[in-house]
Amino acid sequence: MKRPCLFLPALVAAVLAFAPSPQALAIGIWHRDYPSALEEAKAEGKKLLVVFSGTDWIEMCAKFYDEILGEPAFIEAVSDKFTLLKLEYPKDNRLPREEAAQKALLRDAYRVRGFPTVVLTDVEGRPFGLNGYQISTPEEYASQLLEIEAAREAGLAAAKEAGNLSGVEKVKALASALPDLPGVLLARFFREEMQAVLAADPGDSLALAEPFRLAILESDFEMEMQILARQRKWEEMIARTDRHIAERKLEGEAKQAALINRAGYELRAGQAEKAETTLRIVVALDSESVPGKEAARLLRGADKDGEEKKTPAPEPTGVLGPDPR
Repeated sequence: MKRPCLFLPALVAAVLAFAPSPQALAIGIWHRDYPSALEEAKAEGKKLLVVFSGTDWIEMCAKFYDEILGEPAFIEAVSDKFTLLKLEYPKDNRLPREEAAQKALLRDAYRVRGFPTVVLTDVEGRPFGLNGYQISTPEEYASQLLEIEAAREAGLAAAKEAGNLSGVEKVKALASALPDLPGVLLARFFREEMQAVLAADPGDSLALAEPFRLAILESDFEMEMQILARQRKWEEMIARTDRHIAERKLEGEAKQAALINRAGYELRAGQAEKAETTLRIVVALDSESVPGKEAARLLRGADKDGEEKKTPAPEPTGVLGPDPR
């Protein structure tokens, strides 16, 4: 039995519940709030090009807009296909309450971990492409995004023909409708399509059963952790992280990343000494890995605090290393 994905309609409904503040109204052709951008996209039959940015504190974000996004050549090239939305996240996070809540919801929904990030979505809020800043001309960058959009349309067209096919050809046609996204994001927004592919391929000819299974498990875990984080249930998040490590038998960088997250939850639960111990475990597992170096950096920050020993808090994201594909 297919399990319906309730996340998508809940996301759109929640975001649309926020009325745009005066600061969030459309400025020129770039919208500054999701509801007004979505309204235009639906009215004009377009998709959404969403830029997550921190222009006031990240030089690359400013360069991105000055060199590409704000250029007439870029805007003219993509505006027939996309409604443009630029969401700014100030360093001090000082935003009107409702605007801050809306932006936090969108950032979590699309798993945005850094700025600038470009997310292409349909009018239902389903992402089909990710990108970021690149050194290129406005025309070249626009061409990349339009190629992603064209590939999405081609995949949807192929999936429509799947009913007339059988065997491996049918499976391939259904799989072509799945956009090229990290596994967890794919499971969050395209679970029914993933399950349709698996149902049509009982022999697992495309070897997708295991990566799809892991992506769905990871997606469910992330959603559960995000709910607990909003409720500030840090103790439950610590216990749930430990269960996830055990259930998934995480090793290597995936385990280290999970432990860094746990350290963040421990600190928020008032367990500074446990958080420091957890970070030292991460370093001991592999000091040269990306998570190992991050844990060492956090520990150095704690050492600089002298007697206070205030371990800097890792951001609790629920991310556990590389996405299963």
